[in-house]
Amino acid sequence: MESGARGNIANFVQLAGMRGLMANNSKTFKADAENDVLVKSTIEVPVKSSFLEGLTGFEFFSSTHGARKGLTDTALNTAKSGYLTRRLVDVAQNIVVKEEDCFSDFGFSAKNIIDTKTNTIIVSMEERITGRFINKTVFDKNGEILAQSGELVTAKLAAKIANAGIDVVEIRSILGCHTRHGVCKKCYGVDLATNRIVNIGEAVGIIAAQSIGEPGTQLTMRTFHTGGVAGVEDITGGFTR
Repeated sequence: MESGARGNIANFVQLAGMRGLMANNSKTFKADAENDVLVKSTIEVPVKSSFLEGLTGFEFFSSTHGARKGLTDTALNTAKSGYLTRRLVDVAQNIVVKEEDCFSDFGFSAKNIIDTKTNTIIVSMEERITGRFINKTVFDKNGEILAQSGELVTAKLAAKIANAGIDVVEIRSILGCHTRHGVCKKCYGVDLATNRIVNIGEAVGIIAAQSIGEPGTQLTMRTFHTGGVAGVEDITGGFTR
């Protein structure tokens, strides 16, 4: 159950405990007057049986609301996420690697991305700086140079910086690139497909747009995840807007 492979506690509860209240997706959302929050309406009668015992006829038909929602969500949201990808590509298609270096002195401070609730590291600083160019020279605690300004951060160098106890490293970023109508090689860094410095002429804008749009299409396929149980947040919760 803890491996993260297949199934979670919600699935086991439905199998061996009870299915509980089912979300009623045929009704529109009703506003909670006290808290001014949108609340999903539920079918009043809970499904007391589990899949292990078997459902009665009424409980079975109550459960079909969720299955129907899964099918309609997949049909509708695939089109929406496809359109999102198209709009992103439309915006970013002109962003191409134009030159070797724009000599920008703008830096982006990279540090660990931490989940504040669980206090765990989501993306480490070491991972974030690998394949990027250093903007400001990095010194260790003794004042010795670890990485020069303008140096490419390899996986080995990133590990060395992290092991030295450095928390924040300033790297070059395309957000501060001075190249007109595109970006430069130094601000972009390494092409993740080849692990080499990006080539001039690479359509990095379209790559970025597709990288954002592709998971959106994937996530719409996971709408049947919870089987329509009330109170369990659907994966498309923030996507359909």
